[in-house]
Amino acid sequence: MEQTRRAFIQLAGAGALLAACGGARAQALDKTVHVTVAYGAGGATDTIIRYVADKIREKVGSPIIIENRPGADGNIAAEYVLRQSGDGYNLLVSGPSTHAANASIYKSLPYDPERDFTPLTTLATAPYFLVVNPQRVKAETLQAFIATARASKASLSFASANVGGRIAGERFRALSGINAVNVPYRASTQAMTDLLGGQYDFYFCDAVTATPQLRAGKIRALAVSTATRVPAFPDVPTVAELGYPGFDVSSWIAIWAAASTPPAVSQRLAAWINGALDNPDGRRFLTDRALLPQPGSPEDLRAIQQRDTVEWGKVIVAAGMQQR
Repeated sequence: MEQTRRAFIQLAGAGALLAACGGARAQALDKTVHVTVAYGAGGATDTIIRYVADKIREKVGSPIIIENRPGADGNIAAEYVLRQSGDGYNLLVSGPSTHAANASIYKSLPYDPERDFTPLTTLATAPYFLVVNPQRVKAETLQAFIATARASKASLSFASANVGGRIAGERFRALSGINAVNVPYRASTQAMTDLLGGQYDFYFCDAVTATPQLRAGKIRALAVSTATRVPAFPDVPTVAELGYPGFDVSSWIAIWAAASTPPAVSQRLAAWINGALDNPDGRRFLTDRALLPQPGSPEDLRAIQQRDTVEWGKVIVAAGMQQR
């Protein structure tokens, strides 16, 4: 509670900073801001940062260019950002992969997650929905799905488009005792296309990619990965409440700058980013897509990073996800 209260105080200060800039526009930066997204277009991370960038352009007029560089669990994007100028005009939007999980997945990284990057702020928490194609999987409940999978001698297949979805799938496979192999994708939209085409059995899909297909009735959600139900889909039960207590997997979406970024630039950028989401329209944008608002400060983000480096590392080792 204290951390949440402190985060909202900090966000209020960010909003005051934006308001204090005066006029229709606040003071813009004197260069174009380049934002590199560590994942493919159309997923939760990409969707949020494009919304934030549009709001910042409207407010302050600074030009912002967004580029997706998926691959290697975000390492390609992280390394790319570090090769650019460290003056604060090159940012990385990522999540637990680049700044927590990859330290355990890869034998070595082309960057140091703590030393080489300055945390700016968290944007949101992204739940995962365990979804199936009703044309391929007839089970209407998680219990029925597991029972059918256990009775079958064939191995099932499950997709993942990021580390969080892979961890959710691996934990579910281990806890439920079903036989399933992972099918990795570079982007969540690609994985969804193949799910709609009946190419595999199930997918722990990020909320943004899953939401429109769920509302259209093209896929079925058997459960959600978070400890509590998601307000946008209150009828979808959690994995935990369906017999697997303690199951709680979600990804945080965050934005970083190179460690060499001047503090004044970092502070201004963090204020703009928080200001874009800390209002009724911003919160509605997130909740409409089944995302959970997660306001924060650089200190909060660093603490989350350090926590999940340890906790996700345990799951990665147990599931044998390390690169050989």
